[in-house]
Formats: sequence, C-alpha cells, structure tokens
Amino acid sequence: MINLTVRGFWGPREETPRELADRWLDFLGRLRELDGEVFSDWREVAEAGAEAPPVALDPEGFAEYIVRHDPDPGAYPVGYRTGLWTRRAGGPKVEIGATAGGVAGGVPQSVVLKMRSKEADADDPLVGRLPHALTALAGAWDVDWGDFADRALMSAVREAFDLDNSSPRCGRAVHLSAGRAALVPDDLPGRRLPVAHGGVVIDLSGPEGEAPGTELVLAVNEALRKTGALAPLPTPMDRAKL
Repeated sequence: MINLTVRGFWGPREETPRELADRWLDFLGRLRELDGEVFSDWREVAEAGAEAPPVALDPEGFAEYIVRHDPDPGAYPVGYRTGLWTRRAGGPKVEIGATAGGVAGGVPQSVVLKMRSKEADADDPLVGRLPHALTALAGAWDVDWGDFADRALMSAVREAFDLDNSSPRCGRAVHLSAGRAALVPDDLPGRRLPVAHGGVVIDLSGPEGEAPGTELVLAVNEALRKTGALAPLPTPMDRAKL
C-alpha cells in the first residue's frame, strides 16, 4: 500500500484563470514525461466518479474549467480552487488540487498531489521517481517551498516540530526557492536537483529510490530550521516567496 503526497506552497500572487491554466498544463506535461501511463487521462473532480468527463487540455478550455468548477467563485482573494484526478486499471489513484491566483495575505497558495494504491508498495519504481514530481511541481508553479512524503513521515515531522499543515518542512525530499536554497548548509546530505527560478530540490532517498530513515529526515529538518531555510513567510504574507 502507498499513500504519498507531493506539495508546494507560496504566498500571494495574482494570476488570471488563463495564466493558471498555462501553469496547470505545464505541470501535467512534466508529469506525463515522468510516467505517461500513470499521469494521463485526467478527469474533472465530480460525483460521477469514473464517468466524470475528461478535462480539456488546451489553455482556453482549462481556464474555463477553472472558473466553472471553483466551489466558491466569490472567494477570489483566497484563490481559484481546482481539482483533477486519474486512475488507470491496476494503477494508483492520483488526485491534484490547487488553490492559486489569490492575493489574501493570510492564506497560502498551494498545489497538492496525492497518490494512493492498495496494490502498489514502496518498492514500486514510480515511488523512487516522485522527487522528480516535486521538481516538476516547483518548476511549473514557481513555489516557495514544497515536500514529498508518506503519511507516517509527515506525521513524525509535524509532531517533532509542532507544525501546522502549511509550515515549511522537509520530507523524503524538499523544494526550496532561491532565497531558501541560499541558506542551505554545504554539508547537508541529499542529492540536489536544480529547479527553474533558482530553486533546488534536495532528495534524501537512497541510491535506488529507497525511503530515507525518519531520524535522517528529522536531523535535516533541524539543520534547515537553524539556518532559516524553513522559516515561514511573514504574516500577513506580502510576497510569494521568501
């Protein structure tokens, strides 16, 4: 069984539905390059389940979907909320939700990809490639910070440092925007994956994509917190990135 999450967060950044559609399509294209079978056949999030219609994968059509399916169109300062999902026979279910384009200073913008499967396990090759899904997310959405983790690891980090859901942290991998990356100690363990916009993904996975130990992840969180690389954006937030 796998229950994995790849996330990215940033502060206020006003964007139109068309601009958001371009980011969505860029992200989906990067995921398709990572695994064209799992990350395809995207469907609208709807009660219809498997009968939900496919999402339009052109900029104008996707922008229309963003507006049409926003559950609270009057909450623009918070951001447009959009979701997609897909599942191939025998494969994991993948859901992506975004709240983006908003300007509220107290609510972070975010993209969250969730992957669940009762059949797959931690040895599935796709799991080892998910740090690259974080790189794809960070590059397409120009995020401030992000992480990749399983549920148990997320809970361990949250409890160790008394964090809320959107507090910066490191999981199996962490994305840090350029300002945060400049604060990373030279001797910090992990493989560096460069990201557009000057950021970096630090991947703590083993050489074959194995999950890092919890003790290592907690130690890396502690080291990054000491340098300020995991400091939260000032509240109220007045910029998209640290």
